[in-house]
Amino acid sequence: MKTLAYTALYREWRPKNFEDVVGQEHITTTLKNQIQNDRIAHAYLFCGTRGTGKTSTAKVMAKALNCLNPVNGEPCNECEMCKKINEGLAIDVTELDAASNNGVDKIRDIIDDAKYPPQEARFKVYIMDEVHMLSMGAVNAFLKTLEEPPANVIFILATTDPQKLPITILSRCQRFDFKRISKSDISDRLRKIVGAQGVLADEKSLELISRVSDGAMRDALSILDQAIAMGDGSVNYDSVVGMLGLVTNEYLFNITSAIIERNIQKAMNIIEEVVYAGKDINLFIKDLTGHFRNLLMAKVTNNPEEVLDMSMENINLIKEQGSRIRVEEIMRDIRILQEAEGNAKISKQARLYLELATIKMCKIEYDTSSEVILARINRLEEVIKSGKIQVAQAQQCSNQDDEVSNVQKRVATQDVINKEQAVTETPVIEVNTNATTSIGDIQRAWHDILEALKARRAMVIYASLMTGRPVACNNGIVLIKYEEEYAF
Repeated sequence: MKTLAYTALYREWRPKNFEDVVGQEHITTTLKNQIQNDRIAHAYLFCGTRGTGKTSTAKVMAKALNCLNPVNGEPCNECEMCKKINEGLAIDVTELDAASNNGVDKIRDIIDDAKYPPQEARFKVYIMDEVHMLSMGAVNAFLKTLEEPPANVIFILATTDPQKLPITILSRCQRFDFKRISKSDISDRLRKIVGAQGVLADEKSLELISRVSDGAMRDALSILDQAIAMGDGSVNYDSVVGMLGLVTNEYLFNITSAIIERNIQKAMNIIEEVVYAGKDINLFIKDLTGHFRNLLMAKVTNNPEEVLDMSMENINLIKEQGSRIRVEEIMRDIRILQEAEGNAKISKQARLYLELATIKMCKIEYDTSSEVILARINRLEEVIKSGKIQVAQAQQCSNQDDEVSNVQKRVATQDVINKEQAVTETPVIEVNTNATTSIGDIQRAWHDILEALKARRAMVIYASLMTGRPVACNNGIVLIKYEEEYAF
């Protein structure tokens, strides 16, 4: 029977020494110095998200501790001990998964085995992955040995969730926190691998893989492996997008433009295209949230290229689109998208929540949150500054209209107080006569005007106008009428 000769990239390119561990220099430097200076702890705890190099670093350390010819704290990878550890044949280096070996009996076996000295290595090394999965009974049985192990025994514990570990474990270990690997570091590593493999890969595809791997090198290598197989020895951007079910930047920019323009129909058409293309709606919501985050960073930072991990071409596009939307609106839209993302995760109606969120973002009047009120006030201020609508003190009404003229006469006499539909002498709205503003425009904007006055704490004017209603607009003067019960 013919055996499979192919080895997955993440296994083939697993770090062989500390220098190969990507993005964790703060940890590898410390460990090398400890080995060189013979200041080795008896127990280590490696914490971090998946694919950041915890168990790989643990294996490199096991080799460095037992290497027959170490160089500056690095294993030589050529001596008998290094070769055995690389092949998983070293009897003094034990690796186990605590998720599947979490019982008291397994821990007792380790405790009994640790009592005996190493048979061929300098140290007995126990590497325990996902140690937070140990049962409470196993933890209690392990504590004494972890605190005072035999002289030639070293425990290296790894976990993705250190918060679940009891303080009794944490206090007995030297803790090292593995950070997510940066996109640039992952891209550099992928570039090196495709070069060594003789694979043609465009820069955009490698950047995309680096982004979607979310700081996990193992995930990036798995995606690259799949992309190479799909492209028959080459990797291109479109194939990676199709393989992962991602949406392109074009979709994100287009739907954002529709939201900025308040064009619901256009936004719904884009969502239909995304669904028809077979894209993951949950991932689309996440990407759209990230896009709005990029817009926010471009608006509030002086040097967005320092915080946006993307090409200058895309940064310029982000800046251009960001110039068409206010900061408070971006923050509101991010909040709406985060709410939709949370609902979509626990429901099978991801598209529905995306559509509801899009409608809410397009129609600002459907939202009464503080961000929305602020956005509406700012928009109204811009309209006022443009000269289309001006808030001014009341002036005498023009006599060009009969009704306005009659109101002027009533205001001039004391009898106006007792007559129906009296007109207030408090502020009215003067409209720029050069603008094409109709009474319909004023009536539609009336609620926003009142909200603006209320938000600015102009409560006297607000109280005077809230019970009236605009009924006519003539020669730049807006007539406001009141019911008899509100006359003054």
